[in-house]
Parts: sequence; structure tokens; C-alpha cells
Amino acid sequence: MPHITVEYPEGVVDDKSVDLVLQTMHQSIAASGLFKADQVKTRAYSFRHFTNAGGSDPYIHIQARIKSGRDADNKKQLSEVILAGLEPLTLPVAVATVEIIDMDRDSYGKHVPT
Repeated sequence: MPHITVEYPEGVVDDKSVDLVLQTMHQSIAASGLFKADQVKTRAYSFRHFTNAGGSDPYIHIQARIKSGRDADNKKQLSEVILAGLEPLTLPVAVATVEIIDMDRDSYGKHVPT
């Protein structure tokens, strides 16, 4: 936990930059102390068609899915950590947004093959 999903515009953000974003997200979250490094899972998906407030300025959207039960301050801190990690990167986007999503703790399942 958490599951970090980065959505970015196809053809605007290159593979090297996507890899850097994923590594940065992982390191920033682990360094924050909110989650252990071996708990952070990151992945990215590109999208082809989009608008941004009716225009064509590219953007990145990040979802952080975490088990329910964390308070609003923890969620806000996680959002700030993610955005702060992105700040030094020079990404060709107009805006980056973050959304913290609760996953129901009682129904969350996990299998680790042995």
C-alpha cells in the first residue's frame, strides 16, 4: 500500500520521463515515512484523447489508492509529498493533479505466492 497510478498524455511525456516520475513517486512516498518503501506500488498509463478545461494543454493525473482508515491530515500529507516530488522534474505538462482514494480495508485482499 499505496497503489500509485500515473495517467499521462501519450506522445507528450516520453518513456524515460515516465520511469523517472514512477521512481520519484516511490522515493518521495518512502522518504515521507507515511509508508514503507516495500509497500509502495507504482504504475503508469498513457491516454490518447483528452481536453484540459476545454483546451489542449497536457496534464498528469495521479491517483493514490490507500486502505481506508487514514485521517484527512495523512491524506493531505500524502498528496503534498507526491506533488513536491514532481516539482523538480521538468515535465512538458500544464498541470499535475493528485487524488487520494480510500480502498475499503475490510474487502481488500492480497495474495503473495510462495
